[in-house]
Amino acid sequence: MRRVGLVAALVAVLVAAWSRPARTHETVTTTVLFDREIVRILNSHCVMCHVEGGPSFPLATYEQVWVDKRKISAAVIARRMPPWAAFSGYGRFANENVVTLRESQFIVSWMEGLGPRNAGKVFTNTAVPGTPAPPPVRAHLDVNVWQAGPPDLVRDLDPITVEPKRPDDVVRTLVDVGLTSEKRVRAVEYMPGDRRVVRAAFFTVQETGQWIGSWTPWYGFVKLPSAAAYRLPAGAHIAAEIHYRHTDRRVVDRGRLGLFFFDARTAAQPVSDVVIEAAATALPHTESTRVRAETVLGADTDVIAMRSEMLAGVKSVEVAARRPDGGTDVLLFAKDIPLDWPTPYIFARPVTLRRGTTLSATAYYANATASAAPATIRVTVSAIVRPQRR
Repeated sequence: MRRVGLVAALVAVLVAAWSRPARTHETVTTTVLFDREIVRILNSHCVMCHVEGGPSFPLATYEQVWVDKRKISAAVIARRMPPWAAFSGYGRFANENVVTLRESQFIVSWMEGLGPRNAGKVFTNTAVPGTPAPPPVRAHLDVNVWQAGPPDLVRDLDPITVEPKRPDDVVRTLVDVGLTSEKRVRAVEYMPGDRRVVRAAFFTVQETGQWIGSWTPWYGFVKLPSAAAYRLPAGAHIAAEIHYRHTDRRVVDRGRLGLFFFDARTAAQPVSDVVIEAAATALPHTESTRVRAETVLGADTDVIAMRSEMLAGVKSVEVAARRPDGGTDVLLFAKDIPLDWPTPYIFARPVTLRRGTTLSATAYYANATASAAPATIRVTVSAIVRPQRR
């Protein structure tokens, strides 16, 4: 009887626990704080665009992030933001702008944990009465500051009017550098006049066609390895290609270009371009049209950066190096490329390719329309081509 009574009591307890109504306001806790982990992530990956006066809605304060927390979390998990298409593991890039797995876990944990601002510290102001409370922690971006230091030469671009409510476009303009003798350039930095409308910028030497620099909201300069330099002839002009995003307001943008020179007495290896390109036709209603271009390197080459140019409909791009021994190294693999956020790929360290290496670029296109469409791939490789030893 005692055993039956115990079983009955246990059953009663389980039934009572099972039938208890669920609490609708249970608090999920987290150790991730806005003032600590989240602000660091915002400073590293977000406020370059998401800031007052930037190309997208601001995400600098606790309140701004809290309102859009679910949108932010979904975009990060789906890899839609930040706009970086290159997959990790196929090259280390100095301008890589990707949220790491650990950072994405911080974001999700903070959102699910009801987004605490800090660890509950309260400013009591008891030490020095009358002292104002410190301002709330917020993400921060230094604008109108040369990131690579004071340039040796600064040139203002011509004012460009960006009219409201028009499709995004590209404007090209020339900059007269005003050189009376040849210079060797070790770094190039751009400072847009109005960050709200500029998505990217690329710079080439008009007289030689050489690509020498670029700007994106998250990486505004190109700095060459030590003892490497671009050649800028006397009387040269720099062609600026600026990608604009139109808003609901008329904006006049006037950017500034900063150039950093080598000392005339310093020996420097010249940097040149290696271009590989091909074109094909994507037939109507096709899922995968392959476009491939390649070249064989005639000398040992140190690759510094790459710029890929594609058309609408591109699905993926791969740049690979097939070594003379038969092995293959993938230098870049990018998928779901946001063409409205063009970006170069600047290697953290130069990648050395031996003489006889086949450098190739492969792109895949999809065409869902009823008409044939062009499919192209062009990759400009900025590199030091070493002189051959005799």
